[in-house]
Amino acid sequence: MKRLSLLALALLLALCLLATAGAALAVVGGQQDSGTPARYPNVGMNLEYGGWVPGFWGFAGSCTLVRNDPGKVIVMTAAHAVWGSSAEYLAANEVVTFDPCTSYDWNLILPDGLPGDLETYAITDVKMHPGFDVDTPYRGALGLAASKPSVIGPGREDVALMWLDRQVLDADGNTVKAASIVGRHGLDALDLKSETFTAVGYGFNDWLRGNVASWTAGGAGAAMWSGRNYAGTSVVSEHGAFTDRYLKITSVVNSFDSGGAVFLRDTGTIVAIPVFSSNRAASPAYCYRLDTDSAQEFLDPYLD
Repeated sequence: MKRLSLLALALLLALCLLATAGAALAVVGGQQDSGTPARYPNVGMNLEYGGWVPGFWGFAGSCTLVRNDPGKVIVMTAAHAVWGSSAEYLAANEVVTFDPCTSYDWNLILPDGLPGDLETYAITDVKMHPGFDVDTPYRGALGLAASKPSVIGPGREDVALMWLDRQVLDADGNTVKAASIVGRHGLDALDLKSETFTAVGYGFNDWLRGNVASWTAGGAGAAMWSGRNYAGTSVVSEHGAFTDRYLKITSVVNSFDSGGAVFLRDTGTIVAIPVFSSNRAASPAYCYRLDTDSAQEFLDPYLD
C-alpha cells in the first residue's frame, strides 16, 4: 500500500481512539506500570517519524509481544493503527519500544527526538487482517464521536501483526515472555459478567493546553502522556450489537491505547485488543475479540 500523507494523517486521527477533553489516565482509572520488574513488559508502544508533523517523532498506538523466539519476534496491534502503511514505510518510519517510559513527560510529538536511553526495535514486516475494510473510512469527523457501526461493525476485523528485528529483552538482558493468546472460542465457556480483565496501553493522560476540539482544529491543543498504564475491568454485557466480535468493557481507554492488550484476569493471556471508546472519557470501551474464528484463522498461520 502507498502511504497517503494528509489523508493518512486525517484517517489516523479519526481511527485511533479519540482523545478526551479533560484530565484522564491512559486506560482511565489505571495506574502506571512503573514497578521493578514491570508487570506488563510485553506491552509496547509504536512511535512514528513524521506521521503527525514532518521531522518529529510522535505516537502511533500500542502493541503486544506475542512471539519472542530467535528469528521470530512478532507484536500484535490494531489493524487501524497500520492501515495505509506498507512494510517498507514502517521499516523506515516507525519503531516499537517496551520501556515503561514513566519517567518521561512527553507531548503528542517529541520535539527533541527520541530519548537516548529509549530501547527501540525496528519493524521488518506487517500483515493486516484481510477482513479489515481499507476502502471505507470511519464516518466520524475529527474530534467528534465516530459512528459505532463504522468502527466495530462488519468489515472491522481490527487486528494486525508486525515483525521486529530482534528479540525483546528487559533491562537486565533477560528475554521478555510473550503473551499467550486465547484459544478458538475460548471466551464462550466463561461467564463473562463474572470474569475480570486487565486493560493495558500507552494512551494520553492529560492536556497541557487546550482540548480535543482545539487540538483537531489546528494544533492549539497539546496532549501529555506518561507511559504504560493498566486497569482492572469487566464486561458490561454479554449481549448487544457486535458482541460476536467485540467485548464491551467497563474501563475507558484513551487515544493510542489502540492496539494494546486486554488480558484475562492477570493470567498473561490476551483475549482482546482495545480499539474504540467515547471521546468524552466515558465507558464503555470496545475491544476486538481474539477468540473468534475470523481472528484465529488470521493469526494461526503466523503464530503456530
